[in-house]
Amino acid sequence: MSDMNFDVFLSFRGLDTRTGFADFLYNSLVAASVRVFRDNEELTVGKPINSELYRAIRSCKTAIPIISRQYAESKWCLGELAKIIDCHRKHGMSVFPIFYKVDVLDVCNRRGKFGEAFRQLETKCGPEEVQKWKDALKSVTNIKGWISQTIANGHEGELVKVVVAKVSSELRTTWIEWLSKFPMVMANFHVRAAYDHFTDKRRSEVFLAFRCCDTGNGLAAYLYVSLLNAGIKVFSFDDPSLIGREFAQEIHYAINHCKISIPILSKNFASSTWCLDELAQMVECKQKKGQRIMPIFYKVNPRDVRHVSGCFKEKMLRHRERSNYNRWEKAFKEVGSFKGWESKSIANGHEGKLVKQIVKDVVDLLKNPNHMIAPLATTRFLNR
Repeated sequence: MSDMNFDVFLSFRGLDTRTGFADFLYNSLVAASVRVFRDNEELTVGKPINSELYRAIRSCKTAIPIISRQYAESKWCLGELAKIIDCHRKHGMSVFPIFYKVDVLDVCNRRGKFGEAFRQLETKCGPEEVQKWKDALKSVTNIKGWISQTIANGHEGELVKVVVAKVSSELRTTWIEWLSKFPMVMANFHVRAAYDHFTDKRRSEVFLAFRCCDTGNGLAAYLYVSLLNAGIKVFSFDDPSLIGREFAQEIHYAINHCKISIPILSKNFASSTWCLDELAQMVECKQKKGQRIMPIFYKVNPRDVRHVSGCFKEKMLRHRERSNYNRWEKAFKEVGSFKGWESKSIANGHEGKLVKQIVKDVVDLLKNPNHMIAPLATTRFLNR
C-alpha cells in the first residue's frame, strides 16, 4: 500500500461478511478494474493502524460501508465509519452505504439487536468517542444506499451487480462534477454541453410531497406512475442514480429545480417534520422564483389547512417547541389558500378519476410556460 492509490474503501464487519458478501463484492469490483482497499490485506505491517487506515480512507474517492448486524460491536468498524463521514463532509468523498440484513431505522436510532450491540460497546469507551459514532451512524442513514433485502428479493449476486455498476458509473462521472470548479474550462462549449447534460438528468419537472402512512401505497404511488407514463419527470428517491446522495440535500435540490410541486395534504401530513420542511421549501421557492404549488386536499377540508384547525391543529401543536415551528405553520396556512384539487369533490371521491384530472392539468401547465410564471390564483375554497 505504498502509493495509497485506491478508488474504493470497503468497510465491513468480518464476522458477518468477510468470507461471504464482502469478499464477493471485493472480487467483483476488482474484476471491474476498480482499485479497492480492504483492511485485512492492505495494511502495512509495523505501522500504526489508525494513521495508516485514515490515510487509506482519505486517499479513496468512494467508501462503501457494509452495515451489518454485528457492525456496532466493533470499535474498529465504527471508527472507520466516523472517518468516512468526516471525509464525506470535509472532502466530498462519495459514500454508498449497504444496509446488509439490518433495518435502517435500527441503525439510525440504535435500537433492536443492533442497538444492544452498540450499548454493550458504549460502556467500554469514552463519551466523546461514542458521540462520534452516534453521529456517524445517524449521518450514514441519511445517505441513500442499498437495503439488501429489497434488491432482487435478497439475492446477493444481483445486489453485487448493482453496486459494481453504480461504482463504475460514479468513477466515470466524477471528473465532470470536478470540472465545474474551473470557470475557464467550463467556458468551452463542448465541456459546458457535457456538464449540462450530466446535471440535467438530476432535474425533475414535478416534486411530490406526501405522508407515506396516508397515501404512500395508494394515491401517491398511482399518481407517481401515471405522471411518469405521461412522460413527466417526477422526483423519486427510488431512482438508482441518487445512491450515495444525502436525502436532505437532494430534496432541497429537487424542490428548487422542479417546475411544479404537488403536496398531498392528508390527515397525518402535519405530524411529519420532514413533510412540513418540504412544504416550507416549496413556499420559499414560490416566493423567490414563482414556482407553481398545486396542493391535493386528500380527504381533508381546505379550510382546516388554511386555519390549521380540525385534525391538523393537534398535530401541528406537537411541534411548537421546534425552532422551525413558525416557518412550518406559515407555509401550511399559505398552501391552504392555493388553488388545487379537493379529492372529495372530484368524481365523487373516485381516486382513479382524480389522478387522471391531475395528470391532465399538469401536462397542460408544462406545455404552457406562460402559465408557469403567472401569479397563483387564490383557491375557490378561500371564502368558505
